[in-house]
Amino acid sequence: MIDIIGDIHGYSDQLEALLLKLGYRKEGGVYFHPQRTVLFLGDYINKGPKIKETLEIVKAMADKGSAIALMGNHEFNAIWDLFRLENESLPADQSFQWEDSLLAFDNNLNEFKYYVDWFKNLPLFYENDYFRAVHACWDPGQISLLKENLTGKALTGELITKTPECNRALTETLNGKELALPINASIQEAGFAAGTRIRYKWWEDPAQMSYKDFSVDPVDLPDLALDLSLIKDRQYYGEGEKPVFFGHYGRAGFSSIIRHNVCCLDFGMGNGGYLAAYRMDESLKLSNDKLVYV
Repeated sequence: MIDIIGDIHGYSDQLEALLLKLGYRKEGGVYFHPQRTVLFLGDYINKGPKIKETLEIVKAMADKGSAIALMGNHEFNAIWDLFRLENESLPADQSFQWEDSLLAFDNNLNEFKYYVDWFKNLPLFYENDYFRAVHACWDPGQISLLKENLTGKALTGELITKTPECNRALTETLNGKELALPINASIQEAGFAAGTRIRYKWWEDPAQMSYKDFSVDPVDLPDLALDLSLIKDRQYYGEGEKPVFFGHYGRAGFSSIIRHNVCCLDFGMGNGGYLAAYRMDESLKLSNDKLVYV
């Protein structure tokens, strides 16, 4: 009896509308449902007009037990950027991705840090008997590594840099997996600089796929068979696994139920799209009838 909600990105009005549509009611300043719980998939900050209000809603629900809030890559970036900012030995000359969020707090860095400290304790994934949830990528090996090294610990900058293996597991769990393109190939995506790497569909078997089919984003790519030697992890999400939910890929244009046990719930709220929830029950087969949008 869990309602899984994708990336909010500071759109608190739409979040409240969705919660009301799902049957949640506000009492004592906190949204709750008598029988159900929300599972948020991360990315609460940046892009939208009401970032502070979004954080207030999500944190209050998590604190009172009417929601579980996972970490997204934008929360992860805020943790890491602030760590770099406070440590002179690390480079801190890049533009910070949380500048919009800081503006939402009237540039009050200490008030924003209050929420960043909360981010540090957010779980990186969720699993029960019926389904799994993560912000961007469910890789069993990396999930196991994170369980061994990070479960129950606040995600500090020191922990992020603990080992290359941990850093990679964190990065790919929250950002997804990437693959280098063939030599001399590059892509130009609207709004993004030309690149030589693609975000790929970690849930698909790459054996019979082209670069074009394997890319998460709908970009112009060579319709060539993949060079499988370039893929570090050949694992993919099997047809017999329990359902997995994730967000993160809102600008990719394929959000929704991808197959019977794979669902992306980022419908691009931060890019002019929708905010969506999936009403999970004990069924192990996903159905479009259980999707709710605003």
